[in-house]
Amino acid sequence: MNTQKILSGLVVACVTVMIGPVYADDSKTAMEGPDKNGVWELNANGKADPVSSAQMYGQMRYQGGQDAQNYRHQILAGDFTCDGVLDRITGWVDLASPEGPHFALLFVTNHGGVEQSEIRYIPFESSEQFALCLYDETAPPVLSWQENSMEYMSEIMGDADMCNFAIRIDDFMCDAPQFFYSETPDQNGDHWMFFRN
Repeated sequence: MNTQKILSGLVVACVTVMIGPVYADDSKTAMEGPDKNGVWELNANGKADPVSSAQMYGQMRYQGGQDAQNYRHQILAGDFTCDGVLDRITGWVDLASPEGPHFALLFVTNHGGVEQSEIRYIPFESSEQFALCLYDETAPPVLSWQENSMEYMSEIMGDADMCNFAIRIDDFMCDAPQFFYSETPDQNGDHWMFFRN
């Protein structure tokens, strides 16, 4: 085989690789999906698989609508339910509501081997406790987390059994709404409890 044919083949192979789609390596967090009972396949160590980005984006489309993943969004990844398994939480300014912009906050976990996903829509410029103070088109609220002491959980939150990580949404104009994970759901079946100073 002549050198020109070999080089042509290498060039075609390199170009194919370079222009092909590139995907993030989620191989360590990819899952087959839930079984008929809604339970995600367990790892060899008996724990639930971490939430993959594919699972999070699937829930984003399901819970937030087909266009939700197209909004600029923030993602927190870590163990925010205190079970040793990676969770993913994402937030974005949702402009689709007829009542005006809302901050959408989506929690996706595989707590106890069962997928749990909950979404909250937090309004802007409302006198309600469950609201953000300011909507700014150029600067969305900042999504962050905060680790609290067990004394704080017991004395301030009144529940030392709740996970001590707060998910915070800061607009820097008023006290940040916070959400804490509770293994015991409230009367609505929600696991993420709202708190504000």
